[in-house]
Amino acid sequence: MSARQKRFPANYRIVIRQGPEMLGATICNISIGGGCIMTEHQFQKGDSIILDYAFGQTRAYVMWSMEKLTGLKFENELTTQGLHLIRDLQKVSA
Repeated sequence: MSARQKRFPANYRIVIRQGPEMLGATICNISIGGGCIMTEHQFQKGDSIILDYAFGQTRAYVMWSMEKLTGLKFENELTTQGLHLIRDLQKVSA
């Protein structure tokens, strides 16, 4: 079993795209391999979604969903630079 990747706290709004739908969400935490979002929409395990940021997108798969929280695994791990760009959004949206 591999060690869990370091997760960084976050608290900023993003747009989730699932097919033609655009949904609001808040990133709770993020790592290079995945993250946790909070949203009113109920996702199902295995759903494919896209996290939409001001500078790009990340495709992810739903690993679990419990009430308003949803755990995600990114299709491709973020680069360290990509992770820090996303984390810097927290400072901008505060």
